[in-house]
Formats: sequence, C-alpha cells, structure tokens
Amino acid sequence: MKKRQTAYQKATRRIESDGVRHCFVLYGATGIVLWREWGKRAEAIRRLFDLSREVWKACAKDHDHSMIAMCEAETGIEIYNGDGASWHDVWFLNGYLPENMSYEQLLYMRQQQIKWIRPQIMACLMVALHRKYGFGFERCARIYRQIEEAAQEYRSDPKRIRKACMELTGIDVADVVTKQGDGV
Repeated sequence: MKKRQTAYQKATRRIESDGVRHCFVLYGATGIVLWREWGKRAEAIRRLFDLSREVWKACAKDHDHSMIAMCEAETGIEIYNGDGASWHDVWFLNGYLPENMSYEQLLYMRQQQIKWIRPQIMACLMVALHRKYGFGFERCARIYRQIEEAAQEYRSDPKRIRKACMELTGIDVADVVTKQGDGV
C-alpha cells in the first residue's frame, strides 16, 4: 500500500526540489557573470561558492535571522520575491517563529517559503560576494542584475546554464550544488 504524503511533506519536498533547480540556475549564472564581466577565474569562483555554502550553513543554524535579512544588513540590498513582496512583511523571514505552531501555521509557512527560495539563494550569493570581494550596495546591485540577465539568457533552464558554465569556466555547478551530498 502506498503511503499518502501530507500537504506539509509535499510542500517540503517542493522546497527541496525548487531549491536545487534555483541553485543550478543562480550558481551557473553567477559563474558565467563572474567569468565574463568581472574577470574572475575558476578557482576564485569556486572559492566564492565554497564561502556561500559556509554562509548558508551559518544562517541555517540561527532561526532568528533569514538569509535575506543578513543580505540587507550587510550589503544594503533588499531582495524581493517574484510577487514584489518584501521580506519585511513575512513573519517567518523576520525571525519570528512561534514556539508551538499549529499544523496549519507550519503548512502555511512551508507553502509560503516556496516563493522565497530563489531570493534566499540570491541573498546568500550577495552576502558571499560582500564578504569575499567587499562588494557593497552598488556592486551587489550591478551583479544582481547581471546574474538575472544571464539566467534569462538561458531561459533559467538549469541544464542549459550548467552546460554553459561548464564550457566557459570549467566548473560543473552540480559539484557545487550537491557537494558532499548536503546541497546548498
């Protein structure tokens, strides 16, 4: 007999799969942009990606801050989701997690988190760029636009961006996204 997944489990699985897809797109586009526009070479790009993993893991340990909040605090960049919503208006991105959330609250939070996966990954990359290269507001805003343009150039297709990044930089973003089996 096949076990039915709960709505919460489905939302969690979607967050994970969307996260991997967005990582392929954003990391691939970042590698392409750093190579083409900023003159960075493979080893420098790999080090940036390694730092971004450290940033992600550090943020994941502290539920009082979101990656997007860290990004704004460190770079001045406020990242919105695809709906144009600000993280300031989203309770679970503001470090507010009630201690005893109901199933309905947890489910709602998970379903809303799906909209914030890409912005959080982008925020992680901006924080890493700030820490690695000292990118401030202006340079973060510039490379943010360039990354989005590169993603659009390849229609945000993870396979196309992965291939282009590999051909250009020699970096396979699959190695970055799935490094040591723990994802980004």
